[in-house]
Amino acid sequence: MRTGPSVSVRTLLMDRPYPPPTIRLVPEGDTLRILATKIDERLAGRRVERSVMRHPRLAGRDLTGATLVGADAYGKHLFVRFDDGRTLHAHLHMDGKFKVSRPSRAPEWKRRVELWLDGGSLIGEAVPVLELLATADEHEVTDRLGPDLCAIAGPPDSADLARRLQADPSVALAAAMLDQRIVAGWGNVYANDVPFICGVPPHQPVGDIDGLEALAGVGTALVRTNARLGFQNTVGKRLDTDATWMHGRGRRPCPVCGDRLRYRPERETPWGRSVTWCETCQPPARARGLAEVDVSRVRRLIGLHPAVREAVFPR
Repeated sequence: MRTGPSVSVRTLLMDRPYPPPTIRLVPEGDTLRILATKIDERLAGRRVERSVMRHPRLAGRDLTGATLVGADAYGKHLFVRFDDGRTLHAHLHMDGKFKVSRPSRAPEWKRRVELWLDGGSLIGEAVPVLELLATADEHEVTDRLGPDLCAIAGPPDSADLARRLQADPSVALAAAMLDQRIVAGWGNVYANDVPFICGVPPHQPVGDIDGLEALAGVGTALVRTNARLGFQNTVGKRLDTDATWMHGRGRRPCPVCGDRLRYRPERETPWGRSVTWCETCQPPARARGLAEVDVSRVRRLIGLHPAVREAVFPR
């Protein structure tokens, strides 16, 4: 793993252009954990007085009379459980969202599920994946996923995550991070920002990266801390806002070195998601060499982020 020249956190976070503040919250492991917690805290123990189902897979189904007993998340999947042994399973993809005890301004056709409870409501807007399944069968969804980064029981082991990411050495780092069968919870925010923070290219094959365990630790610490804070912030400044280093920057100047960023839209990447990186800050592996995770860079860039206090953060 590399170590770089000493640069103060103040120089990086105060004197450089700050990432654009208008970042759209993306459904990833942290946002799903935040949503599950919100549903649990506001609606658990409340009875469904009326349910409206507009999703094809929910046609003819009804939850009226059932009591919502709790909610949980696994990776990017949401599970809302009821006392009759049924679970509402949802995956938001990119555009789905749930309003918890808040009015919905979406047209009726976009409100795929509406649950009106005694003292609250849960409305799913543009949610592409919805199904009712037996609570005892939730494992049929989670069994095909990798370890849950935001599990309440605690973080997965970074060494195990590194081994899983490197199962196919030829796969690009961003593609491996996005494969929910390998690890459940990272999305495109982290697939762009974690490689930048660690100083390695997102398109580098995982077999050509030295220090992948440290990278996995950084990514785990960030997503878990953000789930706790309630915002998608990879920067460590203005923690009550969503802010990222790379995601959403396109071809703007790099916020660290000032060079023009490289950008590829989703149609131009083998893994089908857009990617932004800095060729200066994220040098590729040289011939017969490895791209190295720069731990000193990690500490400089996110030294003010509470994630540094997470046990999985490399020290």
